[in-house]
Amino acid sequence: MLLELNFTLILFAASFLVFIYFLNLTLFKPVGKVIEKRKELIEGEHLQAKDLRDEANKLLDNYTKQIKLARQESQGLIQESINQTQKIKQEKINVITTELSKEKEEALKQIKKEQEIALKQLEAQINLLKDLITNKVLGTGEKTLVLH
Repeated sequence: MLLELNFTLILFAASFLVFIYFLNLTLFKPVGKVIEKRKELIEGEHLQAKDLRDEANKLLDNYTKQIKLARQESQGLIQESINQTQKIKQEKINVITTELSKEKEEALKQIKKEQEIALKQLEAQINLLKDLITNKVLGTGEKTLVLH
């Protein structure tokens, strides 16, 4: 027989099993516990990171909505100010147009008055010239002409 079964072999096998048992107690179980704790820690941090990412996405969506609302509000304010400015501009144009119309009417009245005065003066001069011509043709009257 190649392998003899004796007490040394049994003692060697028993000591190997005891060695494996102590090795398991002192090395494998603590290392396994450390590995398990580390795995749990990694999973916990992974879940926490996932929650934080979800929260960050919610905050980002919220801020995006707020920015959109702020842009809409600012566009509304800009449009309102443009409308108010155009309204003020139109009011000023209307006031200026009214003033210019009044000034134009006054100027036309003044021109008419001056035209009437000028026509009266010309009429008086025409009558004077007519009288002079009539007197010259008929040979009577004054020989001097006075123009105003």
